[in-house]
Amino acid sequence: MTANSPAEVAAQYATDRNLRVRIETHERYGVGPGLEPRVDELLALRGDEALLDVGTGPGDFPGRLHAQGHRGRLVGVDLSPGMVERARETYPGVEFVRAGADALPFPDASFDVLTARHMLYHVPDVPAALVEFARVLRPGGRFLAVTNAAGYMAELWDVVAEVVPDEPLLAGLLDSRAGSAVFSEQNGEGLVRAAFGDVRVDFLDSALVFPSPEPVLTYLESMTALQHLTGEDRRRVRAALERALAPHFCAGGWRVSKRVAFLRGVRS
Repeated sequence: MTANSPAEVAAQYATDRNLRVRIETHERYGVGPGLEPRVDELLALRGDEALLDVGTGPGDFPGRLHAQGHRGRLVGVDLSPGMVERARETYPGVEFVRAGADALPFPDASFDVLTARHMLYHVPDVPAALVEFARVLRPGGRFLAVTNAAGYMAELWDVVAEVVPDEPLLAGLLDSRAGSAVFSEQNGEGLVRAAFGDVRVDFLDSALVFPSPEPVLTYLESMTALQHLTGEDRRRVRAALERALAPHFCAGGWRVSKRVAFLRGVRS
């Protein structure tokens, strides 16, 4: 079973606990331009659009828009019952629905804007999902996907790859990295063009600067591959990763580069 299988994805996102670890890591250690301002710039919302956020997780994005005074309909969709429950509790002013990306429970032409943020690489049938996205958008409706670009956090994954020969249990982490290739700017451009007829691709470059190995280990331990480990296996793998990371902190903080891709389409 791969880290990107439906069963593994369901287990990883049954609640927002592991996702929160990763979100907080990016918030605490991120440097450079932020994701949310760039999303707002690209969407350029007037405030009255009907917006659907697919793969909404705990609902932070539509929840933020509502808190900022967005007047149009805001809907978040997620396949995880736990995520939908948490989103409803946290953001009562937003509508949240449990559904899959390729079977949205809305009539044709229901929304002006549809966003899919860091989720399409978890979808088993990306082309089917994109066709569904286009179906629920009104003519002229706008689509925005956010995904990891090629080379995202390459420095971190290179360290993991160094350890895998001695600790094969870590190979699942590299499967997680490979999962992002299911939808990146490299193949996503063609997929979005097939569904929408045209596509625009933009990038955001930033980084994480870690002060010590500990937050790196915490980040990795939030991922599916290490969640399965218990007892001695978990301690041994953690120690191996810590040894591999240590040389990168000899001169202070360790910088891990991030490149995020934004793919936009318009419903014809």
